[in-house]
Amino acid sequence: MILGSGGAAKAVAHVLKGLGIQYYFVSREKKNGPNYLTYSELNEGVFNACKLIVNTTPVGMYPNVEDAPALPYQFFTPQHLAYDLIYNPTNTLFMKQAAQQGAHTVNGLNMLYMQAEAAWKIWEG
Repeated sequence: MILGSGGAAKAVAHVLKGLGIQYYFVSREKKNGPNYLTYSELNEGVFNACKLIVNTTPVGMYPNVEDAPALPYQFFTPQHLAYDLIYNPTNTLFMKQAAQQGAHTVNGLNMLYMQAEAAWKIWEG
C-alpha cells in the first residue's frame, strides 16, 4: 500500500513495479483505476494482502507530529513493514502505532542520505 498519490507516491510505485511488487495507492478521495483505494475502504483483508505500507504523505511531519494517516492500525501485524518517508521526527506517530501491533518500522532518513550521496556524485562528478 502506498499512502498518498503525489510525486513521492509515484516514485515508490515505479520502484515497486520494477521489483515486480503489486501495489495500491491509498488517498482521501476516490481516483479512477483498479489499484486506487480510499482510506475508508481499508479493512483486514486489504492489510492481509499488503504487508508493505509506505507513507508518502506529509502527515505526521514536524511540526504536526501528533498526526498520523487515518488507518485501521489494529490490522498491522508482525508480518508488516511500515515505511515512512518522513525523517523528522525520526519516529512518527504512524510508525509508533504500527509498531504497537508488532509491525517493523523504517523512517526516511536513510533515503535522505542516499539522495544526498547521489546528488553529490552528480554535482561533483
